[in-house]
Amino acid sequence: MIKKIGLLCLLILLYGLLGLVMTTAQGAISGVTGSSVLNVRELPDRSSARLTQFPPRTQVIVEARNEVGDWLLVSAPALSLRGWVAIGYVTFDREVRVMEELPVSSERVIDPAAQGTTGSPGEAPPVVIIPDRTDYPPVYLTNAVWRNVRNIWARGRQMGNDPWVLMKVGESNTAGTVYLCNFEWQAYSLGNYTHLQGIVDGFSRTGSFCRVNASAQNGFATVNVLDPQFAPSDICQPNESPLVCEVRRSRPSFAFIYIGLADTGILTTREFNANLTQIVQYLSRNGVIPILQTWPTADTFNGNNRPQLFNEEIRAVAARQNVPLLDFRSALYNYANHGTGSDGYHLSVRDETRSELTGDELIYGRTYREWQSLQILYDLMSAFN
Repeated sequence: MIKKIGLLCLLILLYGLLGLVMTTAQGAISGVTGSSVLNVRELPDRSSARLTQFPPRTQVIVEARNEVGDWLLVSAPALSLRGWVAIGYVTFDREVRVMEELPVSSERVIDPAAQGTTGSPGEAPPVVIIPDRTDYPPVYLTNAVWRNVRNIWARGRQMGNDPWVLMKVGESNTAGTVYLCNFEWQAYSLGNYTHLQGIVDGFSRTGSFCRVNASAQNGFATVNVLDPQFAPSDICQPNESPLVCEVRRSRPSFAFIYIGLADTGILTTREFNANLTQIVQYLSRNGVIPILQTWPTADTFNGNNRPQLFNEEIRAVAARQNVPLLDFRSALYNYANHGTGSDGYHLSVRDETRSELTGDELIYGRTYREWQSLQILYDLMSAFN
């Protein structure tokens, strides 16, 4: 009898040690958020205060769950933020038995302004928020830029690129039908900007205002633009990145590039700069004029300084590569919510079904962006022809 009890105790001990070894081998539980911005809350409840928002596809470490298991306490090391998110918006990096592997917590997370690291709340000093510079010109077109774009334009003519075709590189502010499509659909008014009519007519004829772009998809970061696995198989060839695919199939002369928020959750500023430079250089070599665009965010996004720093990298790439820049972050700073809608990132608009340049461009971020996009096309085409 004593031997049986001893054997039973030994088996229990071995089972416990095996569980400990398995847990240690598995390591920290991590995952990635979805393709849209995600609300981060102080408690596991939709009615609790929103602390901040994670950009699309933010890498997170999962620390705990609530008692029911429908909320996760996560930290985003790259953003120095933590908080509660609904479990349905996180994809784990491995199979996770949520109720068994995650400890239960009911922690109230402090405001991001007091979060310096992903460690215990209150241990680190508050983050010093970098103020946005608002004195940048809305359009960056120096003499050096003009010389470079003339060379790119000439290269494009030699390569057979269509002067009336443009392409788009970006995420949900650019993908689909949210950007410039109304001009192709005749759902617009130019107001006092009648000089832009020729630009609208010319690019509408080629269908490039609203064509499907492999290089502009919801949730895209620069890494996706350069990665063949994200190229749509129905329009791209094997081993083509979305960028290479779109240049080949469209043969454009211009490329509007509005990208970076998703990168803030997965890349360093140096990595982002390198990727953006690679995109700009590829376009330039292939006779496509890259037109970079900075992107505004509401104050709820800016507490970790990532949007400010990444937009500075966009400006740096424009200056180093001598390509045009539309600085929306600076130009829209004094607009309501810095030119963004209720989610703090997608550009604001009065009526999604129409683009009215009759005053809306002075109030809404999306309309301002479309106005300035048409204007820079006008300036460039006027200089080339």
